[in-house]
Amino acid sequence: MASSSFTSESAPDPVQPGIEELRQWLCDRLQLGWANAPTQEEWALITAHMVDAKAPGLARRLRSLALLAQQGGLPLFFEELGELWLLIEGYENQGSLPPALAQEVRSQLGQTQKKAQLQQRPGLKDLWVVVGQVRDHESTGATTLKRQRTWLWGQQHQRFALLLDYVHHRQSLPDDKPPGSSWRGELVFYDGALPQRALLKQPQAAPTPNLNLQGYPQIQQGLNAYAKALAQNPWCDRIPLSLSQILPLNAGTQLRDASGQTLPLSPDFQQGWQLMALSGGQPLTLFGEWDGCSYLPLAELSSERWVSFPPSWSSPAPT
Repeated sequence: MASSSFTSESAPDPVQPGIEELRQWLCDRLQLGWANAPTQEEWALITAHMVDAKAPGLARRLRSLALLAQQGGLPLFFEELGELWLLIEGYENQGSLPPALAQEVRSQLGQTQKKAQLQQRPGLKDLWVVVGQVRDHESTGATTLKRQRTWLWGQQHQRFALLLDYVHHRQSLPDDKPPGSSWRGELVFYDGALPQRALLKQPQAAPTPNLNLQGYPQIQQGLNAYAKALAQNPWCDRIPLSLSQILPLNAGTQLRDASGQTLPLSPDFQQGWQLMALSGGQPLTLFGEWDGCSYLPLAELSSERWVSFPPSWSSPAPT
């Protein structure tokens, strides 16, 4: 049964029929067996129905599944399929979920919170330092968007925050907050099970301080942090992660800590040799993103220097 947070007597919930159709479609596909993969037309049809049901988050997940099925990435396919089913279960049982997790379900469906309403809330005041930036593309079916993730670190509150920007693929992303810049202001976090995304209110540029961002000296500590994040939000696709005393290996394709544990670097990372040169055989302190499979370095941090790796596109630009 859907929660009243989605519906009212005067406004029928358009998501409910879409959820029911998607559940039935997945059950039918399971009976047929995923070895008999849906055709591209079948994927496109069920995806379009989720768009009609005002659930763009479900449509995005279906597009990702269709691509994985086409590429043959079976382990990741079934992982994302499990997340999709969990989202359906979360929607249908949201009345029994904690409020933050219920809001996360709504956000995952694509029901975004209004920026104007968030701007009215009091924020978290701090000196926010831009520690990393990533650019990629996201397809919406009808068009392709450019996306920019900008990670901030609050010097006083010792926490990360994420600024997320989208523009049409023919437009330019904002470049007013490059890595290494600092801003005094308030951050208002979007509601969710693991608040990361935020809005920056009335920012004022400030000199960049010496960072007090301490990384985990052991890779396992970072993996434990990711496990904790997943326990709070099972749809968390990445976390900001800082690692200290870490050594790049194999032409900058791996990291190793003092205990000998290794971590693979993202195939999207194109500065492996630069990372090796920065190290010179000595351990580094890195900030980046961990997505459960690989680590994407975004900056090298130390008391002597701060090297930011330029944002690079993780997928080809549309023609």
